[in-house]
Amino acid sequence: MDEIGDLIDLERYPLERTGSQEWSALVERCRAAHRENDCVNLPAFVRADALAAFAREAWVLIERQGYRKSHLRTALFNQGDPSKPAGHPANRLFREQSLQIANDQIGDTLIRRIYEWQPLTDFIAAVEGCERLYRMADEFQALNLIAHETGNGLPWHFDVNNFTVTLLLQASEAGGEFVFVPEMRSGQDVDFTRMERLFEGDVSFVHTTERSGGTLTLFRGRNALHAVTAVKGPTPRITAVMTYDEKPDCVASERGNAFVYGPRVEAIYRERARVP
Repeated sequence: MDEIGDLIDLERYPLERTGSQEWSALVERCRAAHRENDCVNLPAFVRADALAAFAREAWVLIERQGYRKSHLRTALFNQGDPSKPAGHPANRLFREQSLQIANDQIGDTLIRRIYEWQPLTDFIAAVEGCERLYRMADEFQALNLIAHETGNGLPWHFDVNNFTVTLLLQASEAGGEFVFVPEMRSGQDVDFTRMERLFEGDVSFVHTTERSGGTLTLFRGRNALHAVTAVKGPTPRITAVMTYDEKPDCVASERGNAFVYGPRVEAIYRERARVP
């Protein structure tokens, strides 16, 4: 697999032909999907004959080095808000369980070739209406691999970045569905009324997105509350998370990275603090 065209279906998604009629039409279709569905799915973005290689490579890394995460957190990615009552949805704790690989653990791999391919970055910028877009500069968050095994999913949460780009490398036999509620947050204002209804079991306003392996998804996760339902069956659900920002030097806080990536990253920061 020497060429990017061996990995991505460039006939269906002509990302390398920036500014062409076909490229512009694809960008407009994706913008329309954002407007209509709050989510853009590009199925079979990864070629079918290459997908198994992506999944194998990712699972080898995850099995060898993955951080087995199991912690409690709220949908706002903290331990709660003491200024609000105990029963407030901002204080509802969820158990997050997954296997995760950080950017610094992902070497020269197929997924990194896609992430660092500039036409993909330029295409995402056009879809999201960004004058310029950069791959995130954070050594841990830029590119991640996440696996959910049977019984595990991703609890309700918001993202820190304005939009999220994921590539589903391997789907589970059942479960593992991507679900979301659009416009649950605007700026710093959270619709806690709807959030409480959701947490009490009202799913009437929840959107479900069907995705198969090889699907690239663009999603505005800062404003939409979203989750992945529990995986069923022996095949892990494996996702690559590719992070971008409009600033070239965007990095996360040490505290945030230590929370997300656990003891290994905490130890890296402690060691650096000792160096004069």
